[in-house]
Amino acid sequence: MTPPRVVVVGDVAVDVLVEPRSPAVPGADVPARIRTHAGGAGANTAAWLAHLGADVTLVARVGDDPAGRAAADDLRAAGVRPALAIDPDHPTCTVVVLLADGDRTMLSDRGAAARLTPSDLPALAGADHLHLSGYVLLDPTSRAAGQAALTAARAAGLSTSVDPQIAPALGPAFTDDVRGIDLLLPNAAELTALGGVERLRDVVGAVAATDGPRAARWTDRHGTWIAEPPPTGVVDPTGAGDAFDAGVLVARLGGAGPADALEAGCAAGAAAVGRLGARPGP
Repeated sequence: MTPPRVVVVGDVAVDVLVEPRSPAVPGADVPARIRTHAGGAGANTAAWLAHLGADVTLVARVGDDPAGRAAADDLRAAGVRPALAIDPDHPTCTVVVLLADGDRTMLSDRGAAARLTPSDLPALAGADHLHLSGYVLLDPTSRAAGQAALTAARAAGLSTSVDPQIAPALGPAFTDDVRGIDLLLPNAAELTALGGVERLRDVVGAVAATDGPRAARWTDRHGTWIAEPPPTGVVDPTGAGDAFDAGVLVARLGGAGPADALEAGCAAGAAAVGRLGARPGP
């Protein structure tokens, strides 16, 4: 079977994972375990897509700095074809991830990623599907690029999906931007912020929603399907949703029904939380 050809539009980032060994105290020097990993929601999903067998191109904007120069090599090593614009004035996106008790807090500086423009987008001829990270739509400086990507995908006959990414930032403008896409991939908080499945029925073709360790649900005009995530120990929850997206998309683009696509997404998400870092291992 020919692998699905997917174009991902989103961020490339450096993730700085910080695990304090004791509670943070203002003015103190708190011992911590600190690791640096390649990240970015779009790049993570692209890496998981490639890991699961898709033919993937990632469209993103990085800085003219060591992290940006390393990004293309990291992506190629993961099996992803990079299509990276270089920003001369802003650094590559950096995210500090504070890990504690199986949860995370993220401090983000999108840097060059926030400057993605419509002119950074490649032609979509030959692709089957476009996946867009919600960060692109939710930042005013990159929103036009996200809108242009969805418009171009529809014109080229591609199927489309979007991961909302940030619950507090979601509102009517985001709903308008994603109107008519084939698949929305929110977590529970994002789904609530968007008004729930009922409000989305006439907006998108289908909703595949995660809820942490609880059941994932696929809802479309034909019904609702549920899949339970497999039991797994949580090492690092960073990138679990990105991996879920990839699992669902590879299965669905390969002809799987909603239930099997959910199962594949849950399996990929479980694999992601079981290791440190947001991308698949070798």
